[in-house]
Amino acid sequence: MISSVSSDIVKAFTDAFTTDDVDNFYKLIDPDAEWVIMATGETFRGLEEIRQLATRSVAARDHTDGLGIKPFNVFTNAERTRLCWEYVHTALVTDKWPSSTHKPAPGTKIDRPILLSCEIRDDRITKVREYFDMWSIVDPGVPHHLYS
Repeated sequence: MISSVSSDIVKAFTDAFTTDDVDNFYKLIDPDAEWVIMATGETFRGLEEIRQLATRSVAARDHTDGLGIKPFNVFTNAERTRLCWEYVHTALVTDKWPSSTHKPAPGTKIDRPILLSCEIRDDRITKVREYFDMWSIVDPGVPHHLYS
């Protein structure tokens, strides 16, 4: 049987992620969750590290004039233990972009497709793998971390 929380996790995740409602987003994350940015190899473990990642991510971009996070392919498996959340992120880079080297200039518009592959257990997200084309943001061939 699917609980009401689990059956609503897709809507809650979408609502929080598309509005930068980080407080409600944190309620969906398991305290021991792991978020892996596959393009850079960076891994964030536990709610506090994921909170720091989210804080820096939100500060790094601006969603003015209709820009933002626009999901277009969202689905779960039948058991609702997996969530695929594919979106296009359009934003302007701010001077708080978290990386120290090879970063876009403030004011640069980014328009990137991103895929989040999530695992769900006990009505919480326990693991996220984030996929995007790193070299469409920074110079190719240079090892790069965005957040660490």
